[in-house]
Amino acid sequence: MTYGFFTEKTLATFRAAAACIVPADEASPGAGSDGAIAVADRALAARPERDRKLLATFLRAVELLPVLRYGRTFSALGQAEREATLRWLESTRLSPKLRQGFFGLKTFALMGYYAQAEVWTELGYPGPRMDAPYYRLRAEE
Repeated sequence: MTYGFFTEKTLATFRAAAACIVPADEASPGAGSDGAIAVADRALAARPERDRKLLATFLRAVELLPVLRYGRTFSALGQAEREATLRWLESTRLSPKLRQGFFGLKTFALMGYYAQAEVWTELGYPGPRMDAPYYRLRAEE
């Protein structure tokens, strides 16, 4: 698949992190699924250049930071070590930029997850109201 934002390296890191944020199970595709990744990629590709560069840099940092503690990159870690790394990024006082990066990553992972119709069924959500004014205005454009 061709992506607008993700590269091979950033995709592996994002997918591994997203799968920790919302793991897949028998009832849910999880945030690391192809459908969730496609939604996140479209949203990220539409962001301003500065935002894309910041998140790409953050994803590279996420991939490399665990080498200092575990001797392996993020995408090569086991689930428990990935979760510990993400918890640290979420709460570290070392740098506010690391926390901001984590919340950006989490935002796009959750966006991808909740945009999937399979998840709507699981939640009992009937989907967007296509008769809402927003959709009527967009159809007129």
